[in-house]
Amino acid sequence: MNQVFRKLSVVKLTTNFAEAVKLVEQPLVTPADNQVLIKNIYAGVNASDVNITAGRYFTDAKVPFDVGFEVFIDLSCYELYNFMSINVTQTLCIIPGLGVIHALGKNVTKYRVGQPALFLESKAYSEYVYIKQENVIPVPELKPDYLTLLRGLIKEGEKVLITAAAGGTGHLCVQWAKKKGCHVIGTTSSPEKANMLKELGCDRVINYKTENLSEVLRNEYPDGIDVVWESIGGEMFNTLVKHLRIKGRLVVMGSISGYTTGGSTIAGNLSQLTNRLILKSNSLNGFLFTQYTEEFPQYLPKLIQMLAKNELKAVLDLGQNTSGGEFKGIESVVRGVEHLHTGRSNGKVVVKIQEP
Repeated sequence: MNQVFRKLSVVKLTTNFAEAVKLVEQPLVTPADNQVLIKNIYAGVNASDVNITAGRYFTDAKVPFDVGFEVFIDLSCYELYNFMSINVTQTLCIIPGLGVIHALGKNVTKYRVGQPALFLESKAYSEYVYIKQENVIPVPELKPDYLTLLRGLIKEGEKVLITAAAGGTGHLCVQWAKKKGCHVIGTTSSPEKANMLKELGCDRVINYKTENLSEVLRNEYPDGIDVVWESIGGEMFNTLVKHLRIKGRLVVMGSISGYTTGGSTIAGNLSQLTNRLILKSNSLNGFLFTQYTEEFPQYLPKLIQMLAKNELKAVLDLGQNTSGGEFKGIESVVRGVEHLHTGRSNGKVVVKIQEP
């Protein structure tokens, strides 16, 4: 293996992804005894990539370090409403980072070279990735749809509102909530995204660019919302807290409105927030995937089969409608990240790192 491969390395702490990263070369060597070497084909783009490059998440902020957060962060959807004491028999989860097994360490016997596999390492923006064998998940085929999986804990008949519903996480949340028998409300920002959500079964799509979110919820859902899956932050967060029903719960898995500016998830008076929570017995929870990794082996095989059987529809944005064309090659990762933060992406933003 006297070759080299390319990867993105963070060399400057900033939310400006293009300024933060540099394309570097690294020798391609034989994997260690318990490692699997994966030729990376597809990498998912996540809004929190800019939090990683700013040194906010999962790093000691000492440059240089690897990047490609999506492999882990979308697993945060894995336990959507774990804080509720509700029995669940089915789940749905998101995992990006998909490639082909290129070489095996001498102690690795359960995989084979050429096998398609997901990998669980936060270094997806690389042409090759060295992975511990326990962090490799085989899949039936090399299909980027497997980069979009997520989990939810909700009850039949509940009213569930999903922010950024046309995004990589949101569009699967919509489908899962519908399969669980919920009434699903999705927020989005364009007619094109609204049409896609309707096709996926969303009961009420709210275009917050043309409709007043608070007025719609007050007029159409006067009793409030049971569950909110929140990833926007700022004024969106403030509005949705006000429209929770008694014993309603709101789960925060992100706050994209403040990622590039450093703004707070919560805008306004904190005491008003605590009063609202108390007076309606509401629950407010954050979620971090690393507290739930023990559940992955139980649920991932089920979710992979659901995609394989087309029981879930994955909507992918490979950059085909951008001015620069599809996101192909590791050089196009920067364009993919920037595209996601324009708000014009539709579905899961995915970069094709290289050909198989």
